[in-house]
Amino acid sequence: MLSVIGVLAASFSASTAKAVAPALSILSPTDGTIVPGGNPVMVRFAISDFTMVQPGRAGQVGNPNEGHARAYLDGQVVRLVTDPEPFSLSLPSGPHTIRMQLFADNGTPLSPDVSASVRVIATQGPAAGVPEIKILSPTPLEATGHGIYVSYRISNFTLVKPHGQPNAPNEGHLQLLVEGIVVMEVVQYDPVLLVSLPDGDITIGARLVNNDGSEVTPSAAASVAIHVAASSAVSLPLVSNGGIALLLAFILVVLILRRRQAARGNDKLRVEKP
Repeated sequence: MLSVIGVLAASFSASTAKAVAPALSILSPTDGTIVPGGNPVMVRFAISDFTMVQPGRAGQVGNPNEGHARAYLDGQVVRLVTDPEPFSLSLPSGPHTIRMQLFADNGTPLSPDVSASVRVIATQGPAAGVPEIKILSPTPLEATGHGIYVSYRISNFTLVKPHGQPNAPNEGHLQLLVEGIVVMEVVQYDPVLLVSLPDGDITIGARLVNNDGSEVTPSAAASVAIHVAASSAVSLPLVSNGGIALLLAFILVVLILRRRQAARGNDKLRVEKP
């Protein structure tokens, strides 16, 4: 009698062991993670009651607790995973879904399905911080000619060229406005020259926008009122510490070189004169 009970217990234990189903979970990134700076994302995962093996070996019989995993990015297979080591994925800007699924030796998905997924957002910008912009030049009520350099300082935001990519946190481009009208789309940090400005008192504006041209939220904008007169000279841009930009130094060097060149030409004429 005891032997029968022992056999039944052993049989029950074996059935219980066979009933343990494989499990898969994605440890990182977590759902809703922002992947900053255009960097790839490192995917870490955990698998239990499942042996990872290379597919296509001779003699594989489709063991339900043995096989490999496949990684998907937005529904497309991007990686065959045959070991439990982390792996990286490159992500273009915008929202993405990363999914992993277990497959048997013969390449069929486990049944019932064993998979896990997370949603992330990739950006060229920083992961945190509120975008800000400040106009450094021209200064308020400055008198200028019909052309003026506009310089600015941007914080917590990365300028990227728009090419139809989805919006992403803390990335986009800059719009320059004259009297509330957009006159230039900018993706550079260097000063920008605005020309053909109308006479009189006008307002120069700058605002940060998403990849699709919509304003960032909360708004990141700045403006400055100036006076334009035909007799005024073009204003030079200021660097962030308030000094004259390298453009002024470049002009000075050019003038010095021209003067030296002219002096050498005069000396040569004196030597050749009979």
